[in-house]
Parts: sequence; C-alpha cells; structure tokens
Amino acid sequence: MRRIATAVITGSLLLATSAAAMAEEHWSVAGSAGTTGLGANVSWRFHDHFALTAGYSGYNYDDLDHTNGDVTYKGEVDMDIYSLKLDVYPWVNSGFFISAGAVKPDVQLKAVGRYTGDDTFDDIGGISISADDARLDGRGKLSDGVEPYLGIGWRNSSKQGLGFYAEAGAFWIDPSVSLTPRGDALNIPGVRPIAEQEARDQEDDLRDDLNKYNIYPVAVIGVEYTF
Repeated sequence: MRRIATAVITGSLLLATSAAAMAEEHWSVAGSAGTTGLGANVSWRFHDHFALTAGYSGYNYDDLDHTNGDVTYKGEVDMDIYSLKLDVYPWVNSGFFISAGAVKPDVQLKAVGRYTGDDTFDDIGGISISADDARLDGRGKLSDGVEPYLGIGWRNSSKQGLGFYAEAGAFWIDPSVSLTPRGDALNIPGVRPIAEQEARDQEDDLRDDLNKYNIYPVAVIGVEYTF
C-alpha cells in the first residue's frame, strides 16, 4: 500500500508540473478542526485542475488514561503535523478534490504506568509493592519521518469569497514505544528483573495496539476564504 501511495503522489506531481494550460490563479486560506487538532493551511490554485496546499495542525491532550493488563497509564499527547499536498480538481467548477502528498507527523506520547493489580510477587517471597514505589516511564512516537498521505475533500478555491472546507484521508504511521522501570522498589533484591520483563511485555502489547491499523485517520472541517 505504501508503494501504491508513493506512485500516486509521484504521478500527480509529474502531471501538475507538465500542465500547460494555466487558469487564473487563486490563493485560499483555511482554518479547520478535527482528528489532527486545530489547524490552518494555505492553498495555491495555480491551474483549473491543480492546487498546492501547505498546512499545519496540532493539539495537546493531557488527560491520557489507558489500562493494559494490571498497569494503568496516565499522561499526555503532543501532536504537531506538517503537510504539503497536491490537490487535483477533476471538475473545474466543483469544489471536490483528490489529495496526495507528504505529511510529517510529530506526535509524542508521554505517560507513567502504575501497577493497579492486587497480586503479590511470589518469586521474591510474596511481597506486595505499592504503586507509589514502582512505575513505568513511557515514551512513544507515531512516526519518525515523512509519511505518504491520500485523501479527498471540498474547497471552493476556483472563485473568490468565503466558503466551506472539509477533508478526509489518512497517512501511514510507524509507531515506537519505550518503557523504563523506575521507583524505590527496584532496590529490593529480585524486583528489577521482574520489572524489566514486565516493561518488555507491556511494550509489545502497546506497540501491537498502535500498529493495529498502520494508519492515522484524518477528518477535518472548517471555513476557507479565496482571494
């Protein structure tokens, strides 16, 4: 799928650069809200059927709460997404477009996981460890680089004035997760190897959750003005 998306993007860019019949140029600015947070973009309608659009969106969510097994994670998500896309308008007088391009998703997850079960550690004498004495410090990313994007949308950038803007699509992700055991309980003989194994098991589970679909959905709505 990633190869197909890359081929579509490359072909679209080549088609745009080879277009000879130029229409009256229009610049359009838009503000939006959706699954990528609050954002804004600028679009250059340089041809009847083509436009280049550069955008940014992001948000901070500090109420992350996720439970995996006997560990509950609380933390935050910081998202900054930068995009550069080619929008193809099949019909000159319609606002419908097909979009292909590149997205750089800088999405950071920071969380602290604490044990919420009531089991004892029989392997080290049946002791019970308080959640305040042991934790997992977690860091995660949705991607380390630039990812391909495909989508569809609506934007009346062929004529001057205020209009409606909407877009739906998806970009690929390649998540990474890292968990590190912390706390005073690690000083108890025998606890550290158990905590480190739990961290590896939790990493595998969380990575599987993030990798379930391998894409991040984009759905935004807003308003635009064309000059």
